[in-house]
Amino acid sequence: MARDLFASVALAAIAAGYYFLASGIGTSALADEVGASGLPIAYAVVLAVIACLMALQTVLRRLLQHPPERAPREGPEFAYVLRRAGGVLAIGIGYLLIVTVVGYLIALVAVLAAMLIYLGERPSGRVALAAVGGAGLFWLLFDRLLGIPMPGLWGL
Repeated sequence: MARDLFASVALAAIAAGYYFLASGIGTSALADEVGASGLPIAYAVVLAVIACLMALQTVLRRLLQHPPERAPREGPEFAYVLRRAGGVLAIGIGYLLIVTVVGYLIALVAVLAAMLIYLGERPSGRVALAAVGGAGLFWLLFDRLLGIPMPGLWGL
């Protein structure tokens, strides 16, 4: 329980720092009504809400749990966690390398499919559908809803 609460507090601190930095983004005469700081501030608020929900979940789980469990818990080894994080980082770097060449939509489909497969899904039509649907939703959010043009040939 203490580890979960510590993670919640750490996440709330990160959200507060991110909010502080995002609210320091200057405004421009060319900015729209959302401004350059709009999306980063929204991310900070969502991060803070997630931190609060994690803390609430931890406390409620502790209160609703009948007898306290004293069984030893084994987590994954540090080297395994480091390798997994390295794989995610490599996929992100690959995305950055190809996005300006193939365009936002194709690069995002590729990175979403790669992440799903890397995290254990077998290549299938379901993975392809999730990757295409996710890329479409991100494109709608950023390009159409927020008016942020996407890089590359397929930014449309």
